[in-house]
Amino acid sequence: MSSRPPSPLQLVLVPAVLTLLLTVVRLVGEINGWNPTLFGKPEAGGSQALLGISWLIVVFGLWFGIRLQRGGAGPKSKGRAVLLSLLAVGILAGGMFGLQALDLMWIPDEEHPGEVRGLMWMNGLLVVAVLVAAIAFGRAALTLFLYGLLARIPVVAVTYIAFGQETWNTHYTKIPPFFTNVAEADRLMFLVMPQITFWPALTIVMGTLMASLGAAMTRARTSI
Repeated sequence: MSSRPPSPLQLVLVPAVLTLLLTVVRLVGEINGWNPTLFGKPEAGGSQALLGISWLIVVFGLWFGIRLQRGGAGPKSKGRAVLLSLLAVGILAGGMFGLQALDLMWIPDEEHPGEVRGLMWMNGLLVVAVLVAAIAFGRAALTLFLYGLLARIPVVAVTYIAFGQETWNTHYTKIPPFFTNVAEADRLMFLVMPQITFWPALTIVMGTLMASLGAAMTRARTSI
C-alpha cells in the first residue's frame, strides 16, 4: 500500500526549527564572546564559525532528497537530476567568475577594495541557476525554497534587532572594510539584501544538488 509523499512544509518544519535554534545559540555565543571557533568572531562574515547555518544546506539538502525518494516523490530520472543540478551549480559558480572577468560585476576583496558593482547581473544569474535546479528536481527545489526562507528570515530579524543594540558586538552588523562607499543610511539594507537574494538562491541550487545525490542513493518505497 503506497503512502502519500511528504509535503514540502512537512519536510522543512523540523529543519527550520533546528536552524532557528542554531541561529539563536550562535547569536548568544557571539554576544558573550564564547569560543570563537564555534561561535565566530564579531567581524564581517562571521569568521566561518562552525555553528553557522550555511553548512546545513548540505545536510538538509541530502536529507530532503532521501525523504522525497523514499516517499515516492523523487526525480523521474536520477541521473538527469544529478547532471542538471551539477549544471546549476556550474552556472552559478562559473557565471560569477565570468561576470567578473568581463567586468560586468565586481565584488571587492582585501587585495582589491572598492564598491560592489553589477548586482543586477548577479541576480539574473541566480534566477537562471535556480530555474535549472527546479528543472533538475522540482520537488526538492520547492522544499529548499521554503527552507531557505525559513532559515534566512530569522537572520534578517536578528540583523535588524542588532542594529538597535549598542552593547551587542556581532558580525550581523559588520561590513568588510574593503567594501567602500556604503553610506551609514544604507548599511542595514546592504546587510539584509544577501539574506533575501543570494542565500536563498544558493540554498536552492546547492541543496538541490545534494537532494539529487540523496535521491540517487535511495530506493523509493512507493511509486508515483
